[in-house]
Amino acid sequence: MGEVEFRLLGAVEAWSGGHAVQLGHGRRRCVLAALLVDANQVVSADQLLDRAWGDGVPRQGRDTLYTYLSRLRHAFQGLDVAIARRSGGYVLVVDPEAVDLHRFHRLLAQARSEAGPASLARYDRAVALWRGEAFAGLSTPWLDDVRESLAKERFGVELDRVDLRLALGLHGELVTELAAAVREHPLDERLARQFMLALYRSGRQAEALAAYWGLRDRLAEALGVDPLPEVQRLHAELLRQAPEVAPPVEVRRPAQVPGGVPHFVGRTEALRELGRPVSVIVGTGGVGKSALATHWAHLHSGDFPDGQLYVNLRGYDSAEPMSASAALEGFLRALGVERIPPGVDERSALYRSTLAGLRMLVLLDNARSADQVRPLLPGRHGGVVLVTSRDDLAGLVARDGAHRITLGRLTEPEALALLRQVLGADRVDAERAAAVELARRCAGLPLALRVAADRAAGLADLVAELDDLDALDVPGDPASGVRSAFSWSYRALPLPAARLFRRLGWHPGPEHSATTAAALTGTDLPAARRLLDVLRAAHLIEQTAPDRFVMHDLLRLYARQLGAEPRPVGR
Repeated sequence: MGEVEFRLLGAVEAWSGGHAVQLGHGRRRCVLAALLVDANQVVSADQLLDRAWGDGVPRQGRDTLYTYLSRLRHAFQGLDVAIARRSGGYVLVVDPEAVDLHRFHRLLAQARSEAGPASLARYDRAVALWRGEAFAGLSTPWLDDVRESLAKERFGVELDRVDLRLALGLHGELVTELAAAVREHPLDERLARQFMLALYRSGRQAEALAAYWGLRDRLAEALGVDPLPEVQRLHAELLRQAPEVAPPVEVRRPAQVPGGVPHFVGRTEALRELGRPVSVIVGTGGVGKSALATHWAHLHSGDFPDGQLYVNLRGYDSAEPMSASAALEGFLRALGVERIPPGVDERSALYRSTLAGLRMLVLLDNARSADQVRPLLPGRHGGVVLVTSRDDLAGLVARDGAHRITLGRLTEPEALALLRQVLGADRVDAERAAAVELARRCAGLPLALRVAADRAAGLADLVAELDDLDALDVPGDPASGVRSAFSWSYRALPLPAARLFRRLGWHPGPEHSATTAAALTGTDLPAARRLLDVLRAAHLIEQTAPDRFVMHDLLRLYARQLGAEPRPVGR
């Protein structure tokens, strides 16, 4: 079957293989147009007669209609189109993409679901389908009504397209085009508003103000009314040169996400869960939250053509976490914004506006609290936000719809796979018993395993050294060691929770309960449960069952070292 293309947005035509299909005289084309407007839907014989003839239906109208339908069927032989008889009338069966009118509406729906250059490209393709007025050369009351409705729709689409071009900073190329359109539609206030804005953004403020006065005079003379409030508001903004009417900033495409860790294993389920509008990766220090986020970001870099933003919020590796205001300033500068407002609310609003419609990844690493993160959420921008934290960030989940992923420690097979990547499979297999013990003593924490592997001269010797966290410090870079990873979580604790953490390190047995915590702190059970919740939310203990909590070996070792000090870290 040959492909066919139907054209209604201009003269009614059909084309196949670069050749025009012979449709016959104008009335037969009216019948075809009446079917194509409702392609793949049943149109009754009475509707066809009314649409194609109006009040001038011939005496033998139905016979004439059947003859025209028969001749159209003959013209379409061998093509991907059919005119079929159905209960209640006739239906023209065709791929909607083969009809320019339906392709026009499909492109409009896509343009309105997208933003930025992608949306403009859809609008451009939709407008380019028009070759003049619809059904050119044909006239019946029904066709005239449809033509008028389509002309209004097309004009509205042109104005939507102008709004998008203004938003994209294309005002310079619009001035001449809009001047001609205003002459053709002198009372259209939306069009006049667009013309004023294009003139102003092109450095022609006086002409923009004159365009407003001209519109006001025309409306007063023709209709006796003033311009709409939004047009008057724009006039006032142009007079005072308000920031709202300044040309849009050309958004840069930053690529700020740091390189991922050289060795990465497991996390298959977590990788599958990422990609939602806002995801929060939580877990204990050293478990690999940042490594997971950056690994996913690099795997999916092609999904974010508008760029990647990254900030370390320093929630757990500095005495003072970064403020949301400072983070916003960095983001706005990276996006090319030069005039940055002073207040955090204004910065957040400008940030959301700048990212509107962009497909961009935002990685907020090492967050301390929901309040620190919330101003950095860009809204419905079409991209993805990843947040990492040692806190559960319950507020982001409850209020902002974030999806939480709690990252657990590596299983023994995963820990051995990581050691194989770092040390080599032959070495790990040759010292398998020591490697298994090392994985256990490192509690399945990727950071501890990487630090240990970097120091490993002999695996058995290293295992023997792991009774002291000094074995997991990084020479010359103490902030990268396991002790440092734990210390910032500990420093963030309230004093009663910090005291309980130290005492749990010395408590015999692998499990703790609220009764244990109450005995260790001298408090009642409700107060003990609240302290355990604080430690659990900070991922310094893990809950394995109702009222059952455990602390892995490295955290237990860290807690004991703290408890052995006369004044442990100011606590």
